[in-house]
Amino acid sequence: MKYYLYLSCGIIFLWLLAACNPAPQMTATSLPIVATVSPTPKIVPPTPTLEKSNLSQSTPTTASPVETTTLILWEGLPAAQSEQLTADLQTFQAAYPHYRIELHHYNDSAEFATAVLVDQTPFDLVLAAPPLLNQLWLTKKVAPMADFFPASFINNFAGVTLQGASRNGELWGLSDTAGFQLLLFYNHDLVETPPTSMAELLAQAKTITETTGHAGLGFNSYDPLWLIPWLAPYNGWLTDETGQPTLNSLGMEAALTNYLAWQRAPGVLPSSNYDAIRKQFVQGQLAFMIDGDWAINELTQVNNLNWGVTPLPTLGASSQPAAPLVLARYWAISRQVKGRHAQAAAAFVTFITRSERQLACAKQFGQLPTQRAALNDRRLLDNPLLRPSVTQMLSGRGLLLGVEANLLLEAMRFPLAQALDGKLPVKAAIEAMQQNAAP
Repeated sequence: MKYYLYLSCGIIFLWLLAACNPAPQMTATSLPIVATVSPTPKIVPPTPTLEKSNLSQSTPTTASPVETTTLILWEGLPAAQSEQLTADLQTFQAAYPHYRIELHHYNDSAEFATAVLVDQTPFDLVLAAPPLLNQLWLTKKVAPMADFFPASFINNFAGVTLQGASRNGELWGLSDTAGFQLLLFYNHDLVETPPTSMAELLAQAKTITETTGHAGLGFNSYDPLWLIPWLAPYNGWLTDETGQPTLNSLGMEAALTNYLAWQRAPGVLPSSNYDAIRKQFVQGQLAFMIDGDWAINELTQVNNLNWGVTPLPTLGASSQPAAPLVLARYWAISRQVKGRHAQAAAAFVTFITRSERQLACAKQFGQLPTQRAALNDRRLLDNPLLRPSVTQMLSGRGLLLGVEANLLLEAMRFPLAQALDGKLPVKAAIEAMQQNAAP
């Protein structure tokens, strides 16, 4: 599956589908928020740094004080989210009667990027997943956020959610929602207390298999996405600070060595595929399953399954947290936006990314907020399904803008499979990964 065509592995499409569908109604711990945002007083966007900002090109003195400023906004959302955005736009325009938003929908982000490149499709604002933002940045079609917002406003967003829009010391988009992190799911009927460390997880998996006959732990081991969380505890990551691949690092060597050892541990299912692991868990035959945050909404629709979710286990005596890959989608502003249009764009992005609106989306669509205030809100943290997802997302990592995650994953895929099948030693496998990722 692909998340907005971002990654080549099949699981990412499942994440998108889960994000597209309304979140099921939960128990009394659900977020006590309504989906539609009520009209609010006019929200004043943060004051820009005029020396740098496009906003410094202020309204000409001849302009009428009641002149209407129209912004062209593009989105590629599924129907339910697009409808909610339309409702939000009506609320925004009620608060800003002199601003008008002209909303357009694109079905294919690559086609949209091409049309923008050849100047066939004008835009002022766009809601973009990483592949589209990459293309708009590479073709110099978007402006840095520092042109519109001071650092004090940008710092309201969780850092991990901004990594995918960061490059060359600039931020090229503000995160709307984030997720995709892997989590540890468990069967309450087989697990009394979920483990917090990998050593505890392996021990419990072994005990459960020996005493109940059920499988202990299963995960989609052939997919490189499941290897990624264990890099950071060994000071490794997919790239360096310049975006260059680091798949043959010492951190990757240590992570892969342990990853292979877990496959041979008692109570752990032999290397298997995603569908087989999910099927066993849903049927109550598997105590622990490592899966993505998209599984939260999907599992709430399964009857007669008593399950819970918790962050991935820590590693080592120092309890280093796992750091799964985190993705986000972003509000970006055209480089052509100036003067009154820049003021309108800043007002809109300030409005649409506010905490209450993000919490409403968490309630309606199960998507995690990106504003720090929303992520720390008790209405979110009191939810037993979303709280561990928030914790795990905040300890995850993103990739720099311009880094193609699908290329890195594909570079890792075959060498990882060969290592799992015993056909390639660890050092040879990671060297093959690095060679595959070379430009």
